[in-house]
Amino acid sequence: MRLGADYRRIWFGNASANLADGITFIALPLLATTTTDSPLAIAGLAVAYSLSRILSVLGTGVLIDRVDRRRLLYFANFSRAGMFAALTALVVLDAASIAVLYAVYAVIGVIETLADGAARAVLPQAVPPEGLDKANSQIAGTQLVIDEFVGPPLGGLLFAMAAFAPVGLNAVAFLVAGYAFWRLRGTYAIARDTTDEPPRSIRADIREGAVWAMRHRVVRLLIALGGITCVAYMIPFSYLVLYAQEELGLDGTGYGLLLAFSALGGLLGSFIATRLRKRIGYGWSMVAALATGAATFAVISLTTNIVVVAIALAAYIGHAVVWNIMATSIRQRATPTAMMGRVGSLDGFVGLIGLALGAGAGGLLASGLGYRIPFAIAGAVFAAAAVLCLISIRSLREWEDSEAQAAMSSAS
Repeated sequence: MRLGADYRRIWFGNASANLADGITFIALPLLATTTTDSPLAIAGLAVAYSLSRILSVLGTGVLIDRVDRRRLLYFANFSRAGMFAALTALVVLDAASIAVLYAVYAVIGVIETLADGAARAVLPQAVPPEGLDKANSQIAGTQLVIDEFVGPPLGGLLFAMAAFAPVGLNAVAFLVAGYAFWRLRGTYAIARDTTDEPPRSIRADIREGAVWAMRHRVVRLLIALGGITCVAYMIPFSYLVLYAQEELGLDGTGYGLLLAFSALGGLLGSFIATRLRKRIGYGWSMVAALATGAATFAVISLTTNIVVVAIALAAYIGHAVVWNIMATSIRQRATPTAMMGRVGSLDGFVGLIGLALGAGAGGLLASGLGYRIPFAIAGAVFAAAAVLCLISIRSLREWEDSEAQAAMSSAS
């Protein structure tokens, strides 16, 4: 299936923005080490980033449903290009303090939340429903390669050459992404209510999206499962570097290689997701993915064999990619265009809260029970999610059948 010129622009814009994100992941913390040697101060960068996303995600969902999504996408990327151009100048002038980096991280969190939500919302307007699996798979695979294999090494290499080089390249990458989204030619504005009623408040819009999502059986299930899996994911990943050092005996290079190998599983997941859905359907694909997540964490809790652990982590990342592709495609197909931003932001909000809870639980469990038992606990949480999905398999299959009938009706 040919997905069209606008899809290619969306794909290219996402790829260019992902390159900048991957560079940021390694370059900005390195830049922070030139301003302070305090672990607490450097860790605060992640806090600023996460907190800004949690506080802004519901509001950005309303904005995505009120404003032309094409304009939001190119504005978000052009504004990030301007911000990194200004940061480049500050680095050259040796004026990039830790306070400046906090501000950059907080602004990045807000704009990235807006850009990611708008990109997910705009895709169903550019791609027919039957092409969403393929589109999401290609975008996920590209993002994985760039975020894991291209962006971080490139960011580290450029930083070693000159501290301003990676942030300068980020400015260019975001500029290119903004241009790609600016060239979208479809109609991405949301139809407005033309009645004379006064405009609704942001709170009322958020409530409307939440009420719709909670009344839709399948979307409600996806949001709940997303929150549960985020908790399970962060329990062991919050201290994974310590697990690698203490249980596996890996140094920094070994840990990096372990993560790089595990990312290959995600790449495989992006290739098989569409084929798996065509063979067994959305519901059973998600049950299989969640069960795989449970099994991989159970295996890791039972062994310290580096080869077994590496394969299990690769299988885990593969399951995560398949799950995300399935869940994203279902939500995009099930949600009305006018509510895509708010429903997606609710899903994102629940996921962010789950990540925060999982990180806290992971730290406590690892401190009290060691580094291996929390993997077993997280595996049990994934198993519970798989059971919940299995219980709801009938609803998922009924929804999928109704979507297939609707597609046949529109085709005829």
